[in-house]
Amino acid sequence: MSSRKVYLSLTLAALFLLFSELVFRVALCLFGYPFFLPARYLEKKYYPFIEPMEQAVVERGGDTRNILILGGSVVNTHWSRLELRLDTLFQKAYPDVKKFNFFNVAMPGHNSRDNLVKYNLLKNQHYDLVIYYEAINENRANNISSDLFYPDYSHIKWYDEINLLLKHPEMNVTVMPYAVHYLFKSLKDKLAHRNYISNEQVDPNYAVYGKDIKTAGPYHDNINAIASLANKKHDRLLLVKYASYFPKGVTLTGEPVDKKYFTPCYIVSPVTTWGKPEHVVKGIGVHNQMLEKVYHDQKTYFFDMSTAMPKDSAMFCDVCHLSEPGAQRFAKALSSFVVSNKLIR
Repeated sequence: MSSRKVYLSLTLAALFLLFSELVFRVALCLFGYPFFLPARYLEKKYYPFIEPMEQAVVERGGDTRNILILGGSVVNTHWSRLELRLDTLFQKAYPDVKKFNFFNVAMPGHNSRDNLVKYNLLKNQHYDLVIYYEAINENRANNISSDLFYPDYSHIKWYDEINLLLKHPEMNVTVMPYAVHYLFKSLKDKLAHRNYISNEQVDPNYAVYGKDIKTAGPYHDNINAIASLANKKHDRLLLVKYASYFPKGVTLTGEPVDKKYFTPCYIVSPVTTWGKPEHVVKGIGVHNQMLEKVYHDQKTYFFDMSTAMPKDSAMFCDVCHLSEPGAQRFAKALSSFVVSNKLIR
């Protein structure tokens, strides 16, 4: 074959690939993917609040301190205003620090998988302290039979979609591998009549499977990965043992009648949000054990909020969310531990 034919073949192949790339990018744009940086779809769709924090100027030292909060709804801004409470307490304890910058990425429903993804997205930012508090949302993933359970939680559609995006870090260079993978997977799932469990509520028909805490290993691995990244970045990581309140001698049902055992609050979550009450208790306990194991193995910091919070209905809106007195107690206990152990310097 002459060199001219080789050159022509290569040119045609390159043009075909370029055309295919453009077609796939335009097609993905119709579904909300950014044209030039399609990998940003992860933040755009699943973690939209993270982009400003990725772009924020975060510097160590000087007269400011930067604190990242990872977790679920209990420490979310709108549920407990944790960072506002901590800011007030820290300002009194550290008069020489001009400003505390809080980056609260704790969101309702998020579990250890989400928090690992979020922390990885912020891997180029450095924090004086990272606080982790979450051990209940994981329980939803247990409500499925063992043979259909996936350690990366891809039996829940939310995580199945996220996991596919994470498998294609090349997306900003070329979307073709992702697009082909997506099409092939969609066809395969449709032919197999694949079903997913909800990330928002538990199907009563599947709740029986929640007895087996299949999330123990994945929870440990996700927290361990967070700790490893924190050590690599030299971020101080504080793992906080999860506090919950299950009234003694009471069988919770998830029905409105349960509210009489807790403090009246504007928003509450029935225990059946995560599964059967006895399974939720067990799951929290197992996850707390995994959290403590990571603390010992990775030499992070650890605070037992489960012991610090009184088992009192006045402190809780439901089995995990905090009333106003509970949120105050939580923040004071956490602040006291941080200050007494000199986690902020």
